[in-house]
Amino acid sequence: MMNDVLKPATATFPEVLRDRLAEGRPAQAILDAWPLMERALLREPEAMRAALEESARFAPSEGSATVAPRSALGFAVLDGDGALLHADRAFQDWFSDGVETLMIRRLVRLAQKDGQASGLIGGANGASVAACAGMREVAAGWPMPADCRAALNGPGRRIILLCFAPSRAGDLSARATAAFGFTPLEARLAEALLDAANLEAAAARIGVGRETAREALKKAMKKAGARRSPDLIRRLMDLMCGDHPEPPDIEEVLASNFGATAAEAKAAARFAQGLTAREVAEGLGVKEATVRGQLKAVFAKTGVNKAKDLVRLAAETSTLAALTGTAETVLEPPDPHGRLRVVASGDRRIALTDYGPRSGKPVVVMHGAATGRRLPPELVRALQKHGYRPIVPQRPGFGLTDVARGDFLAQGSDDMARVLDALKIDRTKVLVRDASTPTGLKFAVEHPDRISAGIAVNPKWPTDSLEYRVRLPQSMMGVMARSFKTNPQLVGLLAEMLRRQTRTDLLETTMRQSLAALPMDAATLELPGVLDALVRDAQGMFARTSAGFAAEHRALTDGWRVPDGVGGERWTLAECAPLALSGVEKAWGGLPNVRFKLIPDAGMLVYFSHPQVIADIVADA
Repeated sequence: MMNDVLKPATATFPEVLRDRLAEGRPAQAILDAWPLMERALLREPEAMRAALEESARFAPSEGSATVAPRSALGFAVLDGDGALLHADRAFQDWFSDGVETLMIRRLVRLAQKDGQASGLIGGANGASVAACAGMREVAAGWPMPADCRAALNGPGRRIILLCFAPSRAGDLSARATAAFGFTPLEARLAEALLDAANLEAAAARIGVGRETAREALKKAMKKAGARRSPDLIRRLMDLMCGDHPEPPDIEEVLASNFGATAAEAKAAARFAQGLTAREVAEGLGVKEATVRGQLKAVFAKTGVNKAKDLVRLAAETSTLAALTGTAETVLEPPDPHGRLRVVASGDRRIALTDYGPRSGKPVVVMHGAATGRRLPPELVRALQKHGYRPIVPQRPGFGLTDVARGDFLAQGSDDMARVLDALKIDRTKVLVRDASTPTGLKFAVEHPDRISAGIAVNPKWPTDSLEYRVRLPQSMMGVMARSFKTNPQLVGLLAEMLRRQTRTDLLETTMRQSLAALPMDAATLELPGVLDALVRDAQGMFARTSAGFAAEHRALTDGWRVPDGVGGERWTLAECAPLALSGVEKAWGGLPNVRFKLIPDAGMLVYFSHPQVIADIVADA
């Protein structure tokens, strides 16, 4: 039923959506008024589309959250004159030699005028750090330490200074190099390049010769998919900066933060993306000498003199702008059991979490429609106890994986094959769930020799089956699926609206309401850490783009069905009792040697509530 606060007899879905948009929570309209969606699509399709378009433009500063690594952040509290009142440990470490106060005073002055202001602050040694000064009200969503928040709330006019410097956090550079699979030598060289003047200086710092360093750099660039050392720095920095929306245009950042002219910013932005001066000149239709002059001017204004340093500074400054331009910045949750990996294959980047151990039997676990690359720790331990190595790849357009080029399911299948190639795995078991089912089965058709067995838990039913169509009007998800099928153009609008609703409180409310129908899910959500894990995973999945969610659901609207020729010696299909549909044998009977299981007292959150059951099903497959 609709929420009691609505105008029940006369309200239409577009009206409800606009009411909720005015309240700053448009996604709530789906929870409140989903029974009205189909009627609106039939009777007032243009009004429905217009309301969704407005909601899809919902300001990130009101609804979106970004995920930032804690070690990349440093905070200081200043008074109205820019004098330092308090600083956290990171700020003290970064500026142990003293801080240049002229820029701080400028940022404080602008923050008092405009609410917040961004730019660079330098230490006594000349190194620059991206920083944003914000008034108390503006900085409410910044994840500052408790002591800094207490100092900010002290008497008098006070300003918080947020510094963002992932390149100064050794744990982040180590994680990024490990994600690309660098050897210890390649990792040490790449980390030294982040702030060394050149390759020779980096080689000297780690104690190797020039030729050894050159060969190591060449191998590292190949693993990261980089063409030149500045491009390598850019790819490392992208991983080190966290999960965030697409940063503001680099040209805009260079112009607003560093005073670059429009022409200088245009040339420098392309240079920061890894192009050579000659390539920049050819792309802009100007002389190479002109570009070099523009770059020289930008170097002077930013205080750097190398391409890789401009790349680093541009990445940190533009990401800081993204972090401070959303409603909330949350700290990246640790995953002590898993290792982030990034496969750079050709011109694609594919992210995954490898839970190990390398000696374990591989099982590829496909994430759901709103969950990411992290598995519940209890499930990881249960699988590992059975001797398995869980591997969780992110599908195209989700999290850190590049968006699909062309057919979504074909791209997802190809990405899985590339992941297995990179990990040197010939065959694996595959575990699919809900929206990942079509991609997993596509892989099993196109690479039948690479799958030993398959497991489907609460799988996405074929959208052309009679049972699926009969079930559609009976639930919120059913109505949404029916709406997508008849109006596929709405998928992208709805996906973008949801992406702009990743603020923690909004996601918590959405998850509690959407999972309240099943008592076992509602109870599981109250277990320590479950809701927080789901929220943080969803924030990481949708921080950058909604393209994966939209493309996957568009693929399902085309009348997807269980394909013929699925590989694997045996398949197991397990449904949780409250979610089970009739006719399961007819719909899924074409899978090789398929067996059917029913999991009682479980629902959508079965990975959290019944980890041992899932692990036993995998082991028995």
